Amino acid sequence: MSFPQLKPKKEKVPMKLIKVTLVAITELGLCAAPLAFAENDSFVGKWKFNPEKSQLNGLTYKVDQGENGQYKFTFGDDTETFTLGKEHVTKYGNTWLITQSGPNAWKWVQKRDGKVFSDAIWTVSDDGATSTYVSTETRPDGSTSHDETKLKRTAGGTSGLVGTWESTEIKVGTPTVMEMAKWEGNGYSMKNPTFQGKTEFKLDGKEYTPKGPRVAKGTTVSGKAIDAHNMELTYKLKGKTTETDRWELSADGKTLTNTVNYPGESKPEVDVFERQ
Repeated sequence: MSFPQLKPKKEKVPMKLIKVTLVAITELGLCAAPLAFAENDSFVGKWKFNPEKSQLNGLTYKVDQGENGQYKFTFGDDTETFTLGKEHVTKYGNTWLITQSGPNAWKWVQKRDGKVFSDAIWTVSDDGATSTYVSTETRPDGSTSHDETKLKRTAGGTSGLVGTWESTEIKVGTPTVMEMAKWEGNGYSMKNPTFQGKTEFKLDGKEYTPKGPRVAKGTTVSGKAIDAHNMELTYKLKGKTTETDRWELSADGKTLTNTVNYPGESKPEVDVFERQ
């Protein structure tokens, strides 16, 4: 899914993954927890994202209109201000270009390093109650995914983009695969070949730097163990938390669930991965 979320999760690990997000270690983790993970390799393997079992709906996006043709796009506690028809570079290093392509339609192009990675049309229904965001995403490995997000207006305005929108249905055209391996003893390496992203970390509360063509400069991740089947990762951008991921391994070891919480957003995103 390549809806213009400010916090670009899928550009990180499986990422949006990468919609590609960790926390200082507490007494709950201590030293024994990382050892338990090191002895149990159940997290290690290839995991395919299953959008049908995931809970991607319910996230809220707000569009406000300002002066001189400016608009504000808000997700959680994060806001970007842009002007229709002018390129805007976000704090994550992506370039947005939004133009009106019809009475109720807006073309939304996103670039990275001058190359288009998402070409989309956001269309509002005639009654203004719903909208649809249809995009074609080009991944770093050259593959593409045709995705669709449907939203309902929950507040503000009766027409146009201005207002508050909640996602109600998300279709991911081409799900990705995440690979997890052991790293430097009791650490982990999470890779997403499609997005060419890699995050290497240990569950010691220290900050590590994710790598990849869509990882924003200044991004860090830290982790802690909760128990033998759960770990928590916190992503930050220049010291500010952008998301917290709670990874849970099922009892049979066949399913890995990532519950993602974004600052300022009341509902979590739940990503489900199945062992390959």
